[in-house]
Amino acid sequence: MSRIKQFAGQTIVYGLGHILSKLFYFLLMTTYLTYRLKDQLQVGIYQDLYAYASLLIILFSFRMDTAFFRFGSKKEHFHSAFSSSYLVTICCSIIILIFGFCLDDQIANFLKYPDSPRYVRWFSVILCFDVLALLPYAKLRLENKARAFVLFRIFNVLLTSFLVLILLELIPKKEFANGILSFIPRYEYDIDYVFIANLISSAVVFILLLFTLKSAKFIFNYRMLKKMLYYAFPLIIVGVCGSFNQFFGVPLQKYFLGDDVLNNLSNAGVYGSSQKIASIFLLFTTAFNYAAEPFFFNNSKKEDRQLLYGKICRLFVLVGGALILFIYLGIDLIQYIVDETVRGAIFVVPILLIAYLFLGIYYNISIWYKLADKTIYGAFISLVGVVITTAISLIYLTKVGYVASAWAALCTFVVMVVLGYLLGQKHFPVYYPVKKILLNIMVILGLMFLSYLAKPIVPSVVFILINILLLIVYLVYMWLAEKEQWLAVLLKERSISNP
Repeated sequence: MSRIKQFAGQTIVYGLGHILSKLFYFLLMTTYLTYRLKDQLQVGIYQDLYAYASLLIILFSFRMDTAFFRFGSKKEHFHSAFSSSYLVTICCSIIILIFGFCLDDQIANFLKYPDSPRYVRWFSVILCFDVLALLPYAKLRLENKARAFVLFRIFNVLLTSFLVLILLELIPKKEFANGILSFIPRYEYDIDYVFIANLISSAVVFILLLFTLKSAKFIFNYRMLKKMLYYAFPLIIVGVCGSFNQFFGVPLQKYFLGDDVLNNLSNAGVYGSSQKIASIFLLFTTAFNYAAEPFFFNNSKKEDRQLLYGKICRLFVLVGGALILFIYLGIDLIQYIVDETVRGAIFVVPILLIAYLFLGIYYNISIWYKLADKTIYGAFISLVGVVITTAISLIYLTKVGYVASAWAALCTFVVMVVLGYLLGQKHFPVYYPVKKILLNIMVILGLMFLSYLAKPIVPSVVFILINILLLIVYLVYMWLAEKEQWLAVLLKERSISNP
């Protein structure tokens, strides 16, 4: 079996499990909540707090999961690398709880939720369990136990979704509120029960993940831990900055849209809902990254790695383009995922889709600094991205509104791709078919532009047919562009064609 076929198989397993489970969760948490809450403010609160959570989980994990990939990929170091890194995550989890419960009022005031310090306590517990779960998840990935990894992810989504439905649909009913659910406090905002559901789910999943550690041998290695921390420290900057660039549009809007905090949060909820639609593409990118990271590490010593990595990047852009066009060409239907009260920012979706395509490309080409142990370059690139995101947001949010956040994301990820590629060619050369990738992006943009031009001048039925035709044209192009490679994957051929 060729390694690209192996990678494709891993991506499909991660993809089906991750994308389908996340899509189900997405439909519940985005579609259900926007229709159920009908409150832009609550949607804004949801987007805001989870943006902070995504950043903090990276900060307090110390990126030990990635360090574990680097040092645990050698069989003789697997157990000592896991044990040493897990000690760090345990200590960090304790710190999260101490800060969350001792400084809840101060943190709530800083986040502009002075009447809700409970949010800080709840999220400290959620973060604690999520951080503790990272290494068991990473262990499953490095052991190529993709199915087990996916099953845990699916269970997490199903459990959270079930709890959300129970808490939001049954508590309002008097027979339950005054009966078997009477022990649950009553809160002003329904979104509070979503946070409670997340807390319970995170705790249960972590407890179940502990059973996967039965085969682990806990061998602490101080020298290895020093190496892992030295390796991971720049990755903390990379992760925090990456989370900021990707998810902090809403928190920046909360402070800098130019109105009071409550109105800003309401407007940010509108933007965040459209961002969620564009984030459907991020599900594919995440699935790709789940498979790519351990695959790249395990094949980092292969002689044909330069050809292999470049080929995978090319295939990512081809497949990603199909998904982008599917979302964009079907946006008139897909927009019903969210309630009409939060569809005002639907026009930012195509900007974000292209931005996320470049983010996916960056995930691919940036692997070099992890493989070459030059993670400081990753920190530098990410900090440049933060500067661009912040500068565009501060300058333009008050002038053009939340669309500035979408353009900031696109500019940031394009610059990061360029920097990542140029520095990578100097320190860890990989042959990327740049001309083919750029042509692919131009084809995607061209088809999107044709659809944009056709919409105001043709009847609705004809417009739908045109969009279907444009999608078919791209699929044909995608097949012909890498026909030999698609056949190799489908027919189990062993060779890798030249890019």
